[in-house]
This record gives sequence, structure tokens and C-alpha cells, in this order.
Amino acid sequence: MSWHWKELLPVDRFSVRTSNYITEVDRLTLTLLYQPLTGAIAHSLYLTLLSQLEKDEYWSSEWTHRQLMLLLGVSLEVIYEERKKLEGIGLLKTFKHKDESGNATYLYELQPPMTPKQFFENDVLSVYLFNRLGKSHYRQLRDRFTLNQINRDDYMEMTHAFDEVYVSLHHSEMVSNLTSETGNALQVDKDKQLLSSNEQSELVFQAFDFELLEKSLSSFIVPDEALTEEVRKTISRLAFVYKIEPLEMSSIVQQALLHDEKVDLQQLRKKAQEWYKVEHGNEPPGLAMQKQPIINQTMAGVEPKTEEERAIKFYETTAPLELLEIRSDGAKVATADVKIIESLILDHQLLPGVANVLLDFMLYSQDMKLSKALVDKVAGHWSRKKVKTVKEAMQLALVERRKANEVANKMNQPPVQKRTNQKKQNAKRDKLPKWMMEEKENKQKNQKVEEDTQQESKADDQSFAQMLEQLRKSKEGGR
Repeated sequence: MSWHWKELLPVDRFSVRTSNYITEVDRLTLTLLYQPLTGAIAHSLYLTLLSQLEKDEYWSSEWTHRQLMLLLGVSLEVIYEERKKLEGIGLLKTFKHKDESGNATYLYELQPPMTPKQFFENDVLSVYLFNRLGKSHYRQLRDRFTLNQINRDDYMEMTHAFDEVYVSLHHSEMVSNLTSETGNALQVDKDKQLLSSNEQSELVFQAFDFELLEKSLSSFIVPDEALTEEVRKTISRLAFVYKIEPLEMSSIVQQALLHDEKVDLQQLRKKAQEWYKVEHGNEPPGLAMQKQPIINQTMAGVEPKTEEERAIKFYETTAPLELLEIRSDGAKVATADVKIIESLILDHQLLPGVANVLLDFMLYSQDMKLSKALVDKVAGHWSRKKVKTVKEAMQLALVERRKANEVANKMNQPPVQKRTNQKKQNAKRDKLPKWMMEEKENKQKNQKVEEDTQQESKADDQSFAQMLEQLRKSKEGGR
């Protein structure tokens, strides 16, 4: 049974709500800035949900997820995964309600995108957009959302003030109005809220260890007041993007500290970028999912007992980039290999644990080399097979290996007998009665099916770890 059925069913109903205006500029921002990060399907899902809101309506009627599947032309599993992308990037909030019968109803609250200014000044999204588009395209896009500043010293402002245009009501008139029904109408009901302007919610990150950071900073007499709420948010974002640990971040914060014991945010960003360049080179960090989601883990909270279970646990709890670092004995992963990981996660939509299995399988099959063309071919196959768990990926890798062995065995078979011998055999066979011929052919077919079944069973009995060990030894023996 596919994992997404535990969370969402086609018959589950949903409605769409928004408390903000979604403007044409917002739509442009969604298409040009967010779509390169979320992908086309997530972008289409957002616009499809938005289309459920009729003109001047901010809460839609109820629909079923089956209707949503038909509108988008994708499976429920895809909708669930793309929905998570919108939630993670701050474009959607999801709420679930269950009635007494256990029927689920979802509320999808659309969030407006950041303004272009907010987006390009965001420490997380701007870096990932730069990575996806490249320097030239990124700058062209940023220039599209900029305008030339004017030198106001050359102009004299003529704007009228409010009190120059409007007059205040007389005090007695004001009191009488406020005590009347008109005054009561000024109050908004407690169960209502007014439409607001663009108040895009911030990206949410897992908690950064500020306690360890503060302990490290205390030895350098950095006051607690320096770590304001804005500084803490910036630290969390920078730590996520550049993978900076608390002790390393402590050194960066000290370098960004001004004489008046305040943290310069621009200097903090600059020092974090300089640290990343020293550690990882000039290539900007890429956006990729983390480790295998808990819902797709079969060994979550389980102590592995067999070699196979230990392998599954390893793949489920390791990020793809970490896997390549381990296979390289801690050496820096090549930029081309990092892009292969991004392609597996973003383009082929493979989960991190599944990507780990594929990477290991390809490494040991190809003498520790990663060929993008070959990786893409296998990844496309696995994506179409909708492989979601590490165990499924390992079984598929075993099947792939068995097929490769069968092809190799066929190539090593001796050449077929001469045609003259074949003609004699065919002549003898033709002399047999028809019923005996059919019986003989059926017997041969049954025998072949039995042999194939035994081979498959043998492949299933062999563990994925054993297969990798055999591949490793065969490569060492060939050197």
C-alpha cells in the first residue's frame, strides 16, 4: 500500500481560503522567482487552488481531492508531494478537520509570495535561485524587478499633508456618531478578520542550537542584547543555507560585531559567504531535500538486526551529499556530482533514501564513477516505477543486476551450431506427431519458467549489501 494513502484520500474534501490579496505582481513573482525552486507542478497546484476562489470571494466551496487530481492530471501522491513544497517555501498553510464519522476535510490557506524586494533580500531563496539560474539569468531577472532611483535633491516636494486637505469632526458630533449604530458598525466582529496587504509568512527552519552559540560567545564577552530577534532569524537562515555549525557561527558573529556591540547584518552575511567559499569553493550551495522523510522510513525507531536492515537504516538516515562524502573518505564532493544529486531530487523527484541506493548501486557498478547519462537513465526508470522506500529501491537494484548478469551470460555463450545440423534436427522434429510436438514445447516452456523463477528467487535471497560487496571485489580483482 502506497504511503501517501495514510495521509490523504481521493474522497477527502477541501476548501481554499486566503486573507490576502493576490495581485498580478504576485502572480509574476510566483512564475519567475518561485517556480524555478518549486517546479512547474507545485506552481500549477498553487494557481489551481487560487482559481477555486471566485471573484471577490476569499473562501471557496468544498471540493474533493479526486476533482483536484482530474484538474491537474496527476496522481494523489504527486499532489501530496507538491503540496509539501508549497508549505515548506511559505506559500501554503494546511489544516485538517475530522468529523465524528472520521471523514477528513482540509483547509488550504494560500499565502501571498514575497515581494520581489523581500525575495532578493532573503538569505535563503536568493542564493538558491542564483544556483538554479546562473549568474547571467539571475541578474537579468533581478533587473526586471528594479527601477532607477531619483535624486530628490533636484525636486521640491509639493505633497499636501492630511490636515491640509481634511478637517476633523466636531467633538460632539464625533461622540454622537460613536454611540450610535453607525459607531457600532465600525467594530469588526470577533469571528471575522479584514483582508490584509502582503504579509508573507517567514520560512520556518528547524531550531538552531542558540544555547551552544551563546555559551561560545560568552567567553568573548558578547552581550546577550546583541542577539536580537532579527539577528537570530538571520543566523538561522545563514546556518541552514551554508551548513554552519554553532561553534563556527560563533566566530562569524564575532567578526560581524560593531564597536557599539551590535551585529551588522550585512557584515554577518558577508562573513558567512566568505567562510563558505573557503570551505567549499565559489560554487553556491544548491537546494536539495534533506534525509528520507520519516513517513517513508521502514526502520524509523527500530534497531536493525540483520545486515540488510543496517543498510536500510543507513540509507534512510543519511543525506545524499553525506553519502558521497563517505564514499570519498571525507574528500570534497565534485561540483558535477553535487549537480547529479540535485537532478535526482529535483528533476526525477526521487526521495533522498532512494537516491542513496541509486548512487551506491551506480558507484559500485561503474568502478566508483558517476556517469550522468547512466544515472539519469536508471533514475527515470525508478521515477516511473514510483519507488518511494529504500527497500523497494534495493529490490529494484537487485533485479537490475540480475538482468545485467543475464545479458553478460548470453554474450559469453558458445556460437550456435551450423545450419546444416539445425536443418537435420528440424527435419527429425517435423517427423514427430503433432500432439507429441506440442507436449515437448510445453515441457520446454515450463522448464524455462521454472528456471527464471529460481533465478529471481536467488536474486531476492541475495541481500543488497552482498551484491555491493561482490561488485566491489570484482572491481578489485580486475585491477
